[in-house]
Amino acid sequence: MIRNKKNRKFLFWLTLAIVHISLVGCAAPRDHQKTISEQAKRLGAVSEIIPADNYHLQTLLIASQKSSTLRVYIEGDGRAWARRGRPSKDPTPRGLLVFDLMAVDSFSDKAYVARPCQFVMSAKCETKVWTDLRYSRGAVDSLNTALDRLKAKGNYKSLELVGFSGGATLALLVGSQRHDIQSIRTVAGNLAPHFVNQFHKVSPMPLALDPADRNKELAGIPQLHFYGENDSVITPQVLESYKRRFRTTECIYGMKVIDASHQKGWAEKWPYLLKQPLPACQAEKS
Repeated sequence: MIRNKKNRKFLFWLTLAIVHISLVGCAAPRDHQKTISEQAKRLGAVSEIIPADNYHLQTLLIASQKSSTLRVYIEGDGRAWARRGRPSKDPTPRGLLVFDLMAVDSFSDKAYVARPCQFVMSAKCETKVWTDLRYSRGAVDSLNTALDRLKAKGNYKSLELVGFSGGATLALLVGSQRHDIQSIRTVAGNLAPHFVNQFHKVSPMPLALDPADRNKELAGIPQLHFYGENDSVITPQVLESYKRRFRTTECIYGMKVIDASHQKGWAEKWPYLLKQPLPACQAEKS
């Protein structure tokens, strides 16, 4: 009889734990807007979800209008994969690195743009959007729409782009299409997605656009690419592969950041890194 009571008690608590885990798992997506609200309050930014073609992009904007230039931070790939070979069900980033970079950046006018299906799901959000199609024409077009909206809200004349990881890929792809980009900085940036996939022996992405294919359009934009000393994902070979595709590299600088890995060691160094001079070449203006 005592054993049965113990078994029933054990089963009760086990069932309760399973239900709790299930509820937490289901509730996680609902917490995304809480994260955004917290970061908006922390940064003193205005949150807006911008309809961009097939997606809705989460943005934050700090528009003091003290500058005619808006500095835009582009989120990385987030949690595109649950583990190697298994896509995630939700690509929203778990870490706050890009928000942390914005927080220590003293520039007056700045914005954050998430990638398609991060923080906000839409009817078109299928797994392939944040895996095979994350550097596709659709992803680039949606980001361009968001940039146009943010630029218009503050009547800015030009943009500076900062891209983290896969956000660097999109920063370069977008930069190759626009004539209002003053500079591009990247943090642990995937500058050459085809090379990176081959280097790490992972599945190719046939529909991915490669920034190096736009070398003529990018050659005149001042670029500063930071890579971490301890980063096993984005190694120095990535920058070298990217630069090899350019006839002239006077607008492309690279800098190794000591003690930084792919995700760690950036925020505390970011104010110093932002003071590093951009290449002394002239970006084309609109």
